[in-house]
Amino acid sequence: MNSRGAMHHWFARSALWRRTKAQDQRRRPLGYLSTPSCLESIDLKPDDTPPLKAGPKTYTLSVKSTIFFIFRANFSRMLIKNVSILQSGHLVLGQDIRIKEGKIEQIGPELQKERGDEEIKGKGKLAIPGLVNCHTHLAMSLLRGYADDMELMPWLEEKIWPLEARLTEEDVYWGVKLGCLELIRFGITCYNDMYYFPDVTAQATKEMGLRGFISGVVFDMKPELLSQVEPFIKRWKDDELIRPAVGPHAAYTCSEETLLRAKEIADRHQAMVHMHISETRKEVDGFLLSRGKSPVEYLDSLGLLNSRLTAIHCVWLSEEDCYLLEKRKANVVSCTASNLKLASGIAPLNTLMKAGVNVCLGTDSACSNNNLSLFEDMKVTAIVQKNAYHTPAAFTAEQIWQFATENAYRAFGLNNGMSVGANADLALIDLKKPWFYPQSNIVSHLVYSMAGGVDTTIVNGRVLMQNGIIPGEEEILEKAQERFIRLTSED
Repeated sequence: MNSRGAMHHWFARSALWRRTKAQDQRRRPLGYLSTPSCLESIDLKPDDTPPLKAGPKTYTLSVKSTIFFIFRANFSRMLIKNVSILQSGHLVLGQDIRIKEGKIEQIGPELQKERGDEEIKGKGKLAIPGLVNCHTHLAMSLLRGYADDMELMPWLEEKIWPLEARLTEEDVYWGVKLGCLELIRFGITCYNDMYYFPDVTAQATKEMGLRGFISGVVFDMKPELLSQVEPFIKRWKDDELIRPAVGPHAAYTCSEETLLRAKEIADRHQAMVHMHISETRKEVDGFLLSRGKSPVEYLDSLGLLNSRLTAIHCVWLSEEDCYLLEKRKANVVSCTASNLKLASGIAPLNTLMKAGVNVCLGTDSACSNNNLSLFEDMKVTAIVQKNAYHTPAAFTAEQIWQFATENAYRAFGLNNGMSVGANADLALIDLKKPWFYPQSNIVSHLVYSMAGGVDTTIVNGRVLMQNGIIPGEEEILEKAQERFIRLTSED
């Protein structure tokens, strides 16, 4: 998806704040993240790296009229009691999960509560490792439903790009928070994003407690964006939740020089590269005519195909493209629902899998999907691929489930999963729902019939949602509506 809009470097005009007074130590809900009680300003230059490794302190960043809080709260200790888990696709009842310092410390039946453990009742619930949404433009959640049922280029040129030209940091801030609410409610604990104002996206994501691979979009029509990539990486490279990435938009919006410079920055910092590739037939045909190569072959000639690349969409691939992606160990992210809604086509996932490519799932933005549910994308992907290859045996529920979990963990180097020592990034799903009965094949139910029921979401050992409640949700919804009205008032 293309993006366009005015962007300037707000960081130079901002100040970094640090907390200097102890916080109120009264008992807080699980995973509670509180705001600072006393602030002292520190001047910050554009290339400075904030002192984010200074221990369990809280920092805030002032941008225009909005105050951003970066939380460095202590990890919670918790014990999830009597929960169900999946082992080799089968439901195992009566398990306990102990979490300490952001990691899974123990899994087993009848674990004893230890001093300092906060207990979460897991009876009737399924604990799953957190899902990873491998392609988003999260701030575009503000544009959900704004311009539906249009052809791709008129949609971009007449609706999306003009509106994005009016975006401010505060719009992005509340758009990202709105998107984070949705991710949390769908059991998504990490996401891979490309958009404007990446510092704001990173700030808002950290406040919400999610993991994020964040990149600022780069393309030639806004050449100043490229110069902002490396300072952004330096500011966030040591953060516990945010991993800065490099986001060249696409081969058709970036010159060879821009792509090579983006690659140089990514290589220097060993950062992930997030890029739209072969999304439409027009894009591929244009490269074949102008360069005699497909976009995949062209990018390979520049050295951009490697294990740190997330190649987004990959709808129009030749068989040779598929095997080249596997040879370079690149990761492919399919955004089935978005591609179908924009009539871009259907990615050749079966061919990619036969070639051995690591395939993951993303939703794309909420204005081209129109939600951020990987459960919905899992189902849509499975049934569309079965029809594309004219056989219901083309994909199994287990394979699709791996796209959103194990394959995504591999792509981003995440130590996630339901195992001792893994990141405590989990979701608890209420199994007492009609779409989970009869409880015969739970993986099948998760992929084909899941219609809601994520009860609790935990990231890095902190509870972000419990019993379906996310602190601060009402304010975020109100602010998002205000920002949408402001953005569209000139239409």
